[in-house]
Amino acid sequence: MTRLRQVTRLSVLVACIAVGARALSSFKPPQVVSVSDAYLPYEVLFDGFVVLNVSLDKRGEVIGTEALRDPGAMVPAAVTSVRTWKIRPGTFGSTAIPSEMTTVFVYRPRANGSALPLPPKDFKPVLPSLHEGAAIDYVPPGIVSVAYPDYPVNTVAWGSVILQITLDSEGKIESTEVLHGMAPFTDLAIAALRNWRFRPATLHDKAVSSELPIAFIFQTPAS
Repeated sequence: MTRLRQVTRLSVLVACIAVGARALSSFKPPQVVSVSDAYLPYEVLFDGFVVLNVSLDKRGEVIGTEALRDPGAMVPAAVTSVRTWKIRPGTFGSTAIPSEMTTVFVYRPRANGSALPLPPKDFKPVLPSLHEGAAIDYVPPGIVSVAYPDYPVNTVAWGSVILQITLDSEGKIESTEVLHGMAPFTDLAIAALRNWRFRPATLHDKAVSSELPIAFIFQTPAS
């Protein structure tokens, strides 16, 4: 009888592990499908890093935003931009579910002569936690360290580049998709990401791959 109980417990454990593995493999995180140009309402002088948590319903509609990092005046501009995006919600198998997504807006301060803008000294890792009322136990990826992109020499243009990176379960960049590009800024935005570090997303406390949209907004250098 004792051996039968042990076998039964082992079978239950194996079944639970199998169900958990299927849940991890069948989940797909939210993903941005299309975007519009991110705008710059006024001049950014110092800190331009905005990180938002975006809450989505099962249709991918934005139903709420929370500033995980607020440098001051740029959060309303970031929220206005993200509400124009088309987003595919998270899914379990073929079923769409309400979900959370981290989004980043980098309003690059303008260069002043040879002095290049540096990341704010008080920048601390932005690590999302499980959102209150979340439909599933999914925590989006976090941003551990950042860098501003360079600005092209002999250019006075302004514009935005919006990228979507795929992070693996170790938080490393697996691929980069250009959702909105603008020469010559696109290559500089992609290059800047080599100096970023991320914490992977988790599902039921297990690290999983995820999608992270990042908008880089460039302004003209100071005359």
